[in-house]
Amino acid sequence: MKDFFSHMILSASGWRAVFAADGNENSMDGRLSEAGELICTAVAMSFASNFCLKKGDRVLLASDSRPTGKALCSVVYRTLEHLGLKVCYAGICSAPEVMAESSYGSYGAFFYISASHNPSGHNGFKFGRNGGVFSKDDIAPAIEKMKELVKDEESVKKVHRESMGGDCQVDAELKKKCLEDYTDFTVKTNRPDRFKKCSIGICADLNGSARCVSIDKDFLKSLGYKTCFINDQVGKIAHGIIPEGKNLDSCRKLLEEMHEKDPDFVLGYVPDNDGDRGNIVCIDENGKAVILEAQEVFALCVLSTLSYHKSIGTKNLAVAVNGPTSMRIDRLAQKFGAKVFRAEVGEANAVSLADSLREKGYSVPILGEGSNGGNITYPARVRDPINTLMALVRLISDGQSIAQAIKNLPAFVTTNATEERAILRLQTSDYRTLKAQYEKELPKCFEEKKAELGSYGIKSWKEFQTEGIVERCESGNGDKGGLKICFYLEDGTCVAYIWMRPSGTEPLFRILADVDASVKDAEKLHNSLIQWQREMVLKAQEEVLKTV
Repeated sequence: MKDFFSHMILSASGWRAVFAADGNENSMDGRLSEAGELICTAVAMSFASNFCLKKGDRVLLASDSRPTGKALCSVVYRTLEHLGLKVCYAGICSAPEVMAESSYGSYGAFFYISASHNPSGHNGFKFGRNGGVFSKDDIAPAIEKMKELVKDEESVKKVHRESMGGDCQVDAELKKKCLEDYTDFTVKTNRPDRFKKCSIGICADLNGSARCVSIDKDFLKSLGYKTCFINDQVGKIAHGIIPEGKNLDSCRKLLEEMHEKDPDFVLGYVPDNDGDRGNIVCIDENGKAVILEAQEVFALCVLSTLSYHKSIGTKNLAVAVNGPTSMRIDRLAQKFGAKVFRAEVGEANAVSLADSLREKGYSVPILGEGSNGGNITYPARVRDPINTLMALVRLISDGQSIAQAIKNLPAFVTTNATEERAILRLQTSDYRTLKAQYEKELPKCFEEKKAELGSYGIKSWKEFQTEGIVERCESGNGDKGGLKICFYLEDGTCVAYIWMRPSGTEPLFRILADVDASVKDAEKLHNSLIQWQREMVLKAQEEVLKTV
């Protein structure tokens, strides 16, 4: 258990590890190792002892479609029942479906088994209630309890032995109710009855995900849209799970073929395994299908949503985003008189920030993580590809093609999160010390780069840090959140930034650069900044390793 636990990643976004018995992160093996079963038992024990749950409370249990989901659900079901909770098992469901149902039914909490966009051999756990995952502060005691349980393996083994046996069957009526409630929630969220009538065709590569058994086909058909689905048999994962880059190629090719046969087909989407994230392909001005970048997708959704809310007179508009969301959102928000607020990476942080803003009188109709794609349309508390599609369809129904809308977006050059140069595999996990070393190097490095940066009009910089829902302009903070360096012209306009943070769901260190395309040679500046950022992080790592 201790060895298994040492490889787990725990955050409000999810607790994840490779659960396949063969240890292969790309495995299609649905079996669990003994250590994996015990860890799952401990997770259920930690869950049951936190989140204000008491005996007899109903818990909504479901999973995505990856191979180990059924085995993990079986362990969780039996453990929670043994501990006195009433488990309502819905089988394979998309994450937005589970979260919608959790706000309709009288559940003490939901327990969702998924590793989202991670490879097929991974799996993990998300907890929440009333439509969203628990916050970072809510999850912290459960993580501490988990650490205690790992040290007390005999207690976990005892519960594991005592809870084995008994029935664990999917409640078909509950699954039906989940679909009905999710459909109702989606209609209320998007109000498609207010869209102007138009003929649209949508393609989808569901890649064996939980969306294969969700509302997609029936919902889109009910709106009168033409559809074409591939890889729509649940559990049959046809290619890489993360819906980015080459994993969107099959959908792109399908859309292009369908558009040639019927020009109404102009959009396509590919979800991740739990179906809360879906990235987009569209037809460009030349009639070719192209893959949109994650930052573009989010910006288009913000454009659609703010435009609509401005037209109906919504006051005090705001958008909640994460630290590495492109500044194109800031420029876009200015056009609609909206304000942009930033939180640390992590969907739970963006949702908590939006809640905080609403308490202060702001209207936050849309939020999300531009760097990861997709959007959260209020009152939803999770990303949903159906909501993304609805935002794009609204643009089209208003007479604007997606290609035209993209041209109307503020232009920025932004590092794609999946690029190799945006990812570092560091030899240290001591981020606090790494950050401190980075901050020591930065002023000296800026002086060395001053002439080059000055040629682009950049005269100064400021450091910003995000921790939870708070963004501060400061340095010297030892917390583990994101760190961003913003670069300014002489008149105080921010035209570029570089950003860094360790991933909370993968053993990776992520960096990014964002540059206003109005800057002369913006792409050249972007390439220089992302390379400079890599060099500074690696230099800081060298200093950290010297002290080990």
